[in-house]
Amino acid sequence: MLPGRTMLQTGEWIVPRSGGRVYNRKPPLVNWMSAAAMNLTGSMDEWTVRVPSTLMMLALVLCVYGCLSGWLGNDGALLAALITLTNIGFVEKGRLIEIEALYMSLFAIALVSWLGLRWQGKDTAAWVVSGLVLGLGFLAKGPPHMLYFYGLVIGVLAAERKLRELWGWRHLLGLACFFAVWVPWAVMNAARNPLKDSGEVWVTQITHRLGFTEFDVLNYLLQIPQCLVNFLPWALLLPLCWKFSPQGDDRHAQWLRGLRTGLLWSFLLVALLPSSRPRFLLPLNVAAAVLVAEMLMRVALPKLSRWWMLSFEVLAALGFALAGAALWGGPWSYWLWLPVMILGLLWVRHLHQQRKRGEGTALCLGLVTSLALVQVAGAFWLQVVPRLLHREDLRPFVVQITERIGPEAPVILYKLDEHMWPFYLGWRCLEMADIKARPRTYPVNWLIMQKRTWHEERALMMRIFGTLKSEMPLIDPKNGNELVLVNLSRSEP
Repeated sequence: MLPGRTMLQTGEWIVPRSGGRVYNRKPPLVNWMSAAAMNLTGSMDEWTVRVPSTLMMLALVLCVYGCLSGWLGNDGALLAALITLTNIGFVEKGRLIEIEALYMSLFAIALVSWLGLRWQGKDTAAWVVSGLVLGLGFLAKGPPHMLYFYGLVIGVLAAERKLRELWGWRHLLGLACFFAVWVPWAVMNAARNPLKDSGEVWVTQITHRLGFTEFDVLNYLLQIPQCLVNFLPWALLLPLCWKFSPQGDDRHAQWLRGLRTGLLWSFLLVALLPSSRPRFLLPLNVAAAVLVAEMLMRVALPKLSRWWMLSFEVLAALGFALAGAALWGGPWSYWLWLPVMILGLLWVRHLHQQRKRGEGTALCLGLVTSLALVQVAGAFWLQVVPRLLHREDLRPFVVQITERIGPEAPVILYKLDEHMWPFYLGWRCLEMADIKARPRTYPVNWLIMQKRTWHEERALMMRIFGTLKSEMPLIDPKNGNELVLVNLSRSEP
């Protein structure tokens, strides 16, 4: 989001910058989208920059339902959409302005588009649409999602005994669409990057995770358990996908077996990399959601005992009750959360009665679990998050600066490392690494820099901006570095 602000301020959309320096470690899609949101709304706050993530999650859920209705049926597609929306990893990342929200959404849209269109016999459209969306995914985080996509696709094609399609013209057309989306940006970026190191940076980023640069034994041992935590509560049902293996050689069974095999091998391949991280595997949650939903609808639930179902319903009811108790006395609890809790418990009872009559068993389970998780997430958002923000040290630091310079005064951050606190300074903040490249029309009175930078370049600053009026020491809230806020008389253009 900070590079997005810089893009709006400077008009440079091809080479992202953060802290005034070239920021080429990640492609620019998330910056473009945050900049678009800020430009459309005219404001720069947390709600605005999170809009792209929210819209992408909404688009993902609609695509899961719309694309998979033909394969899974309406109830199965709805259940897959609910599972996609309500696993812990997607709930956590979907509310933040981070690359993962865009990245995993685009990957998932590409995957379900390929599955849905191919199920309808539209093979050419399947490769073209998925290629275009995967190209956008490349602009979000680079190429790792291609490994997941081909791992799952090869699993399905192998199950259908159609691997030769990978050498067919339809697949090649899809690849051409994929490259057509991101190659123009890459070429322009390499040409306009003043450091001329774009290719080197991208290769380093790709190969970095293959080595032991960030290897940690404890994190490595916890890698797979943490990935499973990211798929809770639905991870509890994953063993059913192997216990109740689909039988027969029809296309439906082939796809289930292929998707399951592709998911397993893709997961293990990335999870076992020395410098991998649990968040890297979040895109696979949508494949797991599809697999769990299909297994529940077609295979598993008819064989589950009533005690299994009763256990899920009891856990869902406890989720509603505990969430309501946690919210008691909090904001809006008396007129919103208590009724929601009561209605949730009544809904659990209604679905229990419906299940006993044999109506919509799988969808009942999905709705109960999803509603309970939403209730718990609401409790966390309204009760826990405000307490975390109350203890956060970024906002008080920005308040300290604002009290000194005023709420509207522009300020230049000069040669500072990447931080989050400049976000809270809003539009008036301009990050720079070369003071001579400052916009001549930008009214400069206040500058923030490291104390040693001020001592080293004091004479240059005063020659450019004029007389020193005041000097205020600051301490960076994250790393404890000594900063200084200086006020210089405005120089004439």
